[in-house]
Amino acid sequence: MERIASVRVPRIWRQVHLWIALGLGLLIVPISLSGALLVFGADLDRLIDPARYAVTGSTVEQAAGVYLRNAESAASGARAAILRWPADVGAPVTVLLRGGEGGKQAAPSGRLWMVYLDPPTGRVLGVADARGSFVGRVHSLHADLMSPDLSGRQIVGFAGIGLLVLALTGIWLWWPRNGNLLKAFRWRRGPKLSSNLHHMLGLWIFAPLALMALTGAYLSFPQQARSLIAAFAEITQRPARQGQGVVLMRLPAQDPQRVVELALESAPGLKLASLSMPTEQEKLWRVQLTGADDEPRSVLVDDRSLAATVAPRPPPGDAFAAWLRRVHEAQHHGPLWRAIAFVCGLSPAIFLVTGCMMWLRRRAAKAPQFGLRVTVPPASQRVAAAPQAQKTLDA
Repeated sequence: MERIASVRVPRIWRQVHLWIALGLGLLIVPISLSGALLVFGADLDRLIDPARYAVTGSTVEQAAGVYLRNAESAASGARAAILRWPADVGAPVTVLLRGGEGGKQAAPSGRLWMVYLDPPTGRVLGVADARGSFVGRVHSLHADLMSPDLSGRQIVGFAGIGLLVLALTGIWLWWPRNGNLLKAFRWRRGPKLSSNLHHMLGLWIFAPLALMALTGAYLSFPQQARSLIAAFAEITQRPARQGQGVVLMRLPAQDPQRVVELALESAPGLKLASLSMPTEQEKLWRVQLTGADDEPRSVLVDDRSLAATVAPRPPPGDAFAAWLRRVHEAQHHGPLWRAIAFVCGLSPAIFLVTGCMMWLRRRAAKAPQFGLRVTVPPASQRVAAAPQAQKTLDA
């Protein structure tokens, strides 16, 4: 009975692994391939339109209000939402705007624009549709299958859960049943290239692939994931995403540069990362700063009283949630993790092709054989039977 049970369990996991791959494979592959492209999203954006990155220097010499005004003048009728200072040497200042027109193109109120500005002069280098550009479309495919209003993000989340199950069942199926673990690390576990590639790539990419699938599911179901994290660590419960329901404050009372100076005085020793404009709901400016350890700190400045408040350090649950996001974005842990994340994006396509080849070969081997079967005797028997056959013919 124990032997039968030990045989059935791998068969069950093989069926789970097989049918999830066949059922979700064509959905997981474009999501993962678009994620592989996003690992180098900034480099692709620079390659597609180098004029946006043709800066004359890296020093930020203009006041915050100059960048905001120049950006709004480049997209008629749009409102500045977020100003970001350069994170790397040679990068431009960027301003995210909502609504209005991008250059000469008319835009609905829900359109988002990205304006690129020269750090020393504040001159506009380019305007791009944040969602309509190549990188924007790739990001939309990866995040919500280009269907934000049709539960696309949730579908991506379920695909991530399916990929996580595939990774876990795959490592279970790879695990040697005879206990010879060292032999299982060899390349030739079978006569075919496809099966060897499937097993070896699955072995070495299992852990990072499972982590990317887990973090992707977290980003697709943030509220549910944060509730789960709250069971183990303190975390701030945030309201559901309001999207376009957030209304930017029409006429802020304070000058943006004054807000920035107050934030720097409240948190000395840190450098500017971004400035978020106040909304009608909160009427607070949010200045994000970073230190030598790259840990973000936020300073909230009241638009009426100019009272600056340094946001407290996030609780452990928030820090863990932020780490999950940074891991999935693959932009904050060096070139090695970026390379691993890129391979994680390519691997599901390789698994789908090699897995289908293995499945088709297994089905062909089990298929019944029809037709006339001709059995050819061994050569020794044919040689021994030759004289007798000659005598029969002579007779």
